[in-house]
Amino acid sequence: MASPAEAPSLRALLVATDESEVVRLRDLVARMPERVEVDWARSFEAGFSRMTSSRYDAHLVAGRLGKRSGVELLRAYQEAGGGAPVIVLGRSGDRSLDLDAMEAGASGFLEVDRLDPELFERSIRYAVESRRQEILLRRAREELQESVEERSASLETMNAALAAEVVERRRAELKLRDVDRRKNEFLATLAHELRNPLAPIRHATEILARLGPPDAEKTPAVEARKVIERQVTHLVRLIDDLLDISRISYGKVGLRPEQVSLASIVESALEAVRPLLCERGHVLEEVLPEVPILLNGDPVRLAQILTNLLKNAAWYTEPGGRVRVEAGREGPDVVVRVVDSGIGIPADALERIFTMFGQGTEVRSVEHGGLGIGLALAKKLAELHAGSLTAASDGPGKGSVFTLRLPLEVGVRLSPDARPPAPASPFPRQRVLVVDDNVDAARTLADLLALDGHESHVAHDGPSAVEAAHRLRPDAAILDLGLPGFSGLEVARRLREDPSLSGIFLIALSGWVQPEDLVRSREAGFDHHLAKPVGTATLELLFKLARTGPRGA
Repeated sequence: MASPAEAPSLRALLVATDESEVVRLRDLVARMPERVEVDWARSFEAGFSRMTSSRYDAHLVAGRLGKRSGVELLRAYQEAGGGAPVIVLGRSGDRSLDLDAMEAGASGFLEVDRLDPELFERSIRYAVESRRQEILLRRAREELQESVEERSASLETMNAALAAEVVERRRAELKLRDVDRRKNEFLATLAHELRNPLAPIRHATEILARLGPPDAEKTPAVEARKVIERQVTHLVRLIDDLLDISRISYGKVGLRPEQVSLASIVESALEAVRPLLCERGHVLEEVLPEVPILLNGDPVRLAQILTNLLKNAAWYTEPGGRVRVEAGREGPDVVVRVVDSGIGIPADALERIFTMFGQGTEVRSVEHGGLGIGLALAKKLAELHAGSLTAASDGPGKGSVFTLRLPLEVGVRLSPDARPPAPASPFPRQRVLVVDDNVDAARTLADLLALDGHESHVAHDGPSAVEAAHRLRPDAAILDLGLPGFSGLEVARRLREDPSLSGIFLIALSGWVQPEDLVRSREAGFDHHLAKPVGTATLELLFKLARTGPRGA
């Protein structure tokens, strides 16, 4: 609070009708420590007029104003919108006036007969300061209230927007789920439709292999058959990826390792890329080791790595360029390099090209830029084989070298006189019923089984399958699920209901191989559920298990 020396000058209005009282109050004002300018109004009416028309810091109103009272003037002033503090003046002991004044909103009540100059001044200044603080607090409260209302309105708007966004996101999420469901249904249907024609193709190539002359390993017909076999294998694996494509997106590509020669992997990749190399007029060089090398890896995925590298070299090498594939053993590693005379790779892009959709800056100048996923997938597949894939280049226009390394634990040398294991002894003859509405698939599989020494029969719909099973009493039945008449699932149920057929071994062979399809086939009574196309070696193994081991896998 300001000291007396710093106290501002005040202007007050005194309203009083008693002359002696006015004289005493003026005397008190004159002796105040700090001067207060006081004007005088001698009646109720004059006081009201000046209180409402002039600006005073405070009003001093006598309790008795002739026939009117100071409390009445206080109320009239407030009703007129007055805001300055009003101090009611009275006598000591006038408790009633004191209470009336406080109830009416007076800023204070002073007993004139007990006043001294200092108390008078301090009371006036206190009333003025209290009113000033009250006004400030009211304004602050109003501003706060206004701010709260604005913020509340803003929050309501934001909440409404957020609620709308949540609804929209939920709608989008449901739409994405529906799209994902439709995608899965589409992929499952596509896989089923693709597997159906692949089954008779694979069976036919196996029949050709069985019936061909044993000494005709290098004839054009045999080579053409092997091409078909390899490409069917590739198509089957691509279909498998369609059914579980999310594994690739999240780096969960499964491997199917087996023993395979490095030369066959290189040849498989070159076979897929030769048309592109020829189209662009490239000169191809192959440098392979004289001593065969066996790899314990996934042949399709390893061939996919080299295919991606060779396609990359073919596209990013100007027509008429050179592409070389060299393979061998370097210390503890098996190494395959793809070298080209193409556009090269800037130093700052050597790592980026292995990221999803990552490409070098020179790609824009190439007719076929691609999406930039081939190298990323190739590197991931190499790492899944415990190997590595790196790139090197002397810069733009100076070609590139891609190096695939597989550790010794994956790559092992094969001696020249190594021979494949002898085939297993033939399994006792079985009577097998093959049921498929695809006539070619049923006939070719039945012919393959017959070549293995089994007695095979075919049916092409549900009712004829049930009739044939009751008539022939087969040891095993291989059933497609999507049959006319009624499904393979219904065929299995009816056969299981017949006690006389309790020993029949049921195999579901279908393009529908989603988890829910396997559950349905198991519930219908099938012992096994296989994906089309299937090799006879797998069937022979299952026939053996049916006789020697527990069913259902």
